[in-house]
Amino acid sequence: MATTFTREDATTCFRCDSKPPSFRLISLESFPTEDGALEPDCLAGLFCEECLRIEVDGLCESFAQSRIPLGADESSKGFLARQIGFIVVPILFSQRESELMFEELATDGIETAVN
Repeated sequence: MATTFTREDATTCFRCDSKPPSFRLISLESFPTEDGALEPDCLAGLFCEECLRIEVDGLCESFAQSRIPLGADESSKGFLARQIGFIVVPILFSQRESELMFEELATDGIETAVN
């Protein structure tokens, strides 16, 4: 199910809590379940341009951890971030922009080239 925000949530950046957000960041990560398995899930947040850079830098750092198995000292309450991927979109974008984005995400992006 898609993440929704209240009007109150959307008035300020999730990181600095002072500037109005301009972008939605959608993050796909692996989280530990109660039985110790890793399961993918999505998180979403609203960020101003300045804070978006900081947030993206942090997400990029956690890509290296994506293949690390769940450690004995990790649980659903405390664990390493395991980044699978993320996408950044403007908060407001047109129906056509949305369709183009969905079309891109709906394919694996690999085509066979014919000479």
